[in-house]
Amino acid sequence: MSHQDLPEALADDIEEGRDAYRPGGLHPVYIGDVYADKYRILNKIGYGVYSTVWLVRDLTKPDDDEHKYLALKALRAECYSDDKPIFEREILTHLRNGDRGQWGYKFICHLVDDFEHQGPNGTHVCLVFELMGETLASFGGWFKECMIPYPIMRRFTAQLLAALDYAHEHNVIHTDIKPDNIFVKFRDRSLIESEYLAKVPIPQQDRTKKRYNPVPSTSFQEYYFKDGDNLTLLEIALGDWGVSSWATQHLTERIQPVALRAPEVLIEAPWGKTVDLWNLGALHLELYRAVRMFDGRVPPDGHYELREHLAQIAYHFGPFPKELLEKGNQEIVRSIFDENGMPRGPRVRDVPPLDSEGFMRGLSEDRKNDYISFLRALMKIHPVERPSTMELLTHPWVGVISKNRE
Repeated sequence: MSHQDLPEALADDIEEGRDAYRPGGLHPVYIGDVYADKYRILNKIGYGVYSTVWLVRDLTKPDDDEHKYLALKALRAECYSDDKPIFEREILTHLRNGDRGQWGYKFICHLVDDFEHQGPNGTHVCLVFELMGETLASFGGWFKECMIPYPIMRRFTAQLLAALDYAHEHNVIHTDIKPDNIFVKFRDRSLIESEYLAKVPIPQQDRTKKRYNPVPSTSFQEYYFKDGDNLTLLEIALGDWGVSSWATQHLTERIQPVALRAPEVLIEAPWGKTVDLWNLGALHLELYRAVRMFDGRVPPDGHYELREHLAQIAYHFGPFPKELLEKGNQEIVRSIFDENGMPRGPRVRDVPPLDSEGFMRGLSEDRKNDYISFLRALMKIHPVERPSTMELLTHPWVGVISKNRE
């Protein structure tokens, strides 16, 4: 049965769902359409809260151009409305037009083109990017117990730090570093035609229906490197800058995935560029050892509590400095912290020490000690104590990385 034949009720459960297609919402994209007189839609490759992403063929490029296939991201109309402004297009343009010779430049998913498209739900900003293979949300599945091996994790870490160094030097804060926003680059672009386009079914769409039915997306997860390729040569790019902020102008003060949120954000203190370092540290363990450092959940139903989250942070990384607490929301600070900078109440529940097998499974003693030292360097509770990205690149766990090595 083709997607066209599915009962309409099932379309509500496909990815973004039909309700996202409304005035101010997503644009109804049909395979075969041409945008900006040059980008032909071939298939859907992703979606998110604020956009859908499509494989396109740039009709202005010759057949032998390996960059003729690109990714088109169609934003909700309301993303650039007067009451819901974002900075994504402006920040991406700023990052693209920066110093191409800087090491971290190539580890950012850069904007290739942008335009506006008028549709039934409003005017949509469309962003065009180079194609990527998959995100780190799925990449771990290639390895035993979803744990990315050290040589690859070390390389990816160096590249992420370089990307952040570039962004921070250009006064941009990502604010949303999570597996879905870190992309693994293509190793073999010939697979787009020989494998993906040859094997992946193209959803059928019915333009005569009054209400648009979303179609499922198919990523390049199986079609961007060949069996036998040396995976230690893969590269990543930090992408999805949709909720990023300028260092001097914040999009919002409520940033980051909750479990990856920096201490200063949790207590509503001022924050800056180093929130990205905490965010990377909190995420890192999940990618490397397939275990989450924080969750803030409490029994009996596992609901989230801020006090528990702050207690887990203090348990692993020590008391909150008085200087930081003085800058936070005093209602939060007075209700949760004692005079020593520790959350009041019971100790954290069922959380092993950071150096335990529960967090560091499978690591040798030397590797474990180096890794814990690296996490502690990244995850200083006080943001002013976090080292620079380039200082982190010299840490023993990462190794001394010179700009000539990559």
